[in-house]
Amino acid sequence: MQKRYEIIDKIIAAEIYLLILFMFVTKGEGIRNVLFFSSFFLWLVTLKHRPNRALLLKPVPALFFIFCGTILASALFSIEPLYSLKSLLKDPLKSVIMVCMIATVLSDEKRLRICAYLSGVILVFLLSQGYYSYWAYDLPLMKPITLLRHSWHARFAMDLNTLLPFTALLFFMSKRTVVRIALGALLITSTAAVLLSTSRGGMAALFTTAGVWIFLASKQKNVNWKLILSGVTVTGMVLALVLISSSHIKQRLTDFSTDFATLHERTDIWGPLVSASLLRPVIGWGYGDDIFSDDRPFQATKYKEAPVHIKSAFRNPHNSFLKILFHQGLLGVISYVILLGVVIKSFLQRACSFSGLKSLMLIACSSIMFGTYIVNSIVENPHLTDLALIVGIGCAAMYANSEDSDH
Repeated sequence: MQKRYEIIDKIIAAEIYLLILFMFVTKGEGIRNVLFFSSFFLWLVTLKHRPNRALLLKPVPALFFIFCGTILASALFSIEPLYSLKSLLKDPLKSVIMVCMIATVLSDEKRLRICAYLSGVILVFLLSQGYYSYWAYDLPLMKPITLLRHSWHARFAMDLNTLLPFTALLFFMSKRTVVRIALGALLITSTAAVLLSTSRGGMAALFTTAGVWIFLASKQKNVNWKLILSGVTVTGMVLALVLISSSHIKQRLTDFSTDFATLHERTDIWGPLVSASLLRPVIGWGYGDDIFSDDRPFQATKYKEAPVHIKSAFRNPHNSFLKILFHQGLLGVISYVILLGVVIKSFLQRACSFSGLKSLMLIACSSIMFGTYIVNSIVENPHLTDLALIVGIGCAAMYANSEDSDH
């Protein structure tokens, strides 16, 4: 029976790797769904044989499930209950499944190492799509517009900022000079791609993520300061060259002072959002993106109609915290803020107490939490499944078996 469980466990792990890969591919929704639910079925079948299943009751995963519970409550009391309940089948359900599977199945140093290498492969794929689109279509800003990957520039920058810390992990763990040179080139071209995307939220997240990564890595034993300083210097020189050569980036940065007051018109969205949220402060108006485009939440405010009527781009709140406030009320916002705080604290504590791969993996997850889910979330809305990926990997690293042990 134990042998059969190990085989099934390896199948689940392989499906999780493929699932992570397809998260960054535009096409293949059917494949993603098959991977999600087939791996989850196998996970449920083998759950009683899984020795680490109790880790799902630990504070980080438990708080994530509580936050998802506020989404369910919001759906039940929604102005469109059927629509909101149907929307639960998308990000919320998949996010819960992802945390359960990733935290338990990948809780092994060998599998975490594979996950880090997979991140590097995905990063190469995204860069190929971005640079190809940028040069082939002579775009003013970098974003992938191919059959395999099609996303707006802000989303492209967010994806890169999610993958970069794991590639940096490989860079610092590698002992071979040739591999380090290749990974260093990958890090530099990725950083340049974030700048060329002209996403100012992405740039702020990049520098925050890099700053947190370097600060935490400097606390490790036997730090190679020569390697860190040389890497920062070379990257800085390349970034300066990119800034000088791109007139579009210079224009975006020049416009920053004038756009800052309204955060590039985002305050035009937030005013109506806050006014509507005050009318249903506890549980919100209901889960699902279409609720924000509905006029009913805004009819009793001075704005009278949804922000989407001002401009089509305003169908998105462009702020994770305010989006949660509108859809899930204070119940959702409070649980979300507590979740972020506990996640970051737990990851940082374990990163400082561990060494090697587990420590670096938690440093990567911590830097992503700061850069993407605090800084970039002020002006953008990361998907819940993206957060589930980082929370799942972080939990797996916190409770991972050593590399010389059997899973």
